[in-house]
This record gives sequence, structure tokens and C-alpha cells, in this order.
Amino acid sequence: MLKRLAPVAIALCLLASPNATASQAPTASSTQELDREIWSVLVATVANDDIAGMGAVYFPNAVLVSPTGTTAIKDTLERWGRDMAAAKAKGNRAAVEFRFTQRLDNASTAFDAGLFKYTVFEKSGASSSKYYPFEILLAKTNGKWLILMERQFAEVSQAAWDKLAK
Repeated sequence: MLKRLAPVAIALCLLASPNATASQAPTASSTQELDREIWSVLVATVANDDIAGMGAVYFPNAVLVSPTGTTAIKDTLERWGRDMAAAKAKGNRAAVEFRFTQRLDNASTAFDAGLFKYTVFEKSGASSSKYYPFEILLAKTNGKWLILMERQFAEVSQAAWDKLAK
């Protein structure tokens, strides 16, 4: 029995290998769409305190995974919206930048990972940045890319950010 299952197990391991399928390499068209439809939108919505615009890039039932647990994106967006409003009331503004360590996509699914730099610019002119590793799982539905799951990891140093290509 084990001798008959061994070839099947080997075949399954090969199929599960990250290098087993051509769809693992990012496609230029999908990557450009993701940059335009997701990443540039997130940059703009943070800069413009636009929580509704930010919410438009997520599936309604998307999930945020953080070091402390999981949260429905609806609840997360409500919290982020309150944070944006409080910062704006103080005269502060924010910016976000992304750098990637991995980009896997095909015509209908994608996985991006890297670091984001979140900078707060205070009314006084002072600024402070924080750096977080992230992973995002996306799917294209009705011709539009949307985020299914966002995972944020614990804060890392600026040195980790500086090591990544711009």
C-alpha cells in the first residue's frame, strides 16, 4: 500500500512547491494593475484622510490579521477612520509608502508582501515614521482587484526598510 502511495505523495509535494507553477511569477500587467488599483489608492487615501476610498479596495468581509489577533476590516476601517479624524483635528497628516519583498500574481489572484512606512507629520513640523512588515492577499472580481486579507506584523527598524529596493 505504501509503495503505491509514494508516487502520489511525491507528485503532490511537487505541485505544492512554490516553483511548480508558472503563475507564481508576477505578470507585468497584473502588477501594474495592482499598483494602480490598490497601492496608489492606499497612498492617496492615507494622504487625503479618505477612509471611504480606502475601504473601497477591500472585500466587504476582508480580514486584518495583526500580532494580537484578527479583526473584520469593517471594524478596522471604523477605528482607522476615527484615528484619521482625530489626527486631522489636531492639524496632523500622514503618509504611507510601500516596498515589496515578494509579489506573486496571475490574472485573478495575487499575494504581495513587504514593508510599509507610516509617517505622521505633526502640525508643529515634527514627523515620525514607523515600519511594519505586511502580507496582502488579493483577488480580482468583476474586473477589479480587492484585498481579501491583510496581515501586519510587529514594527521593525528603519534599517530593515532601508535594505529594500525603492
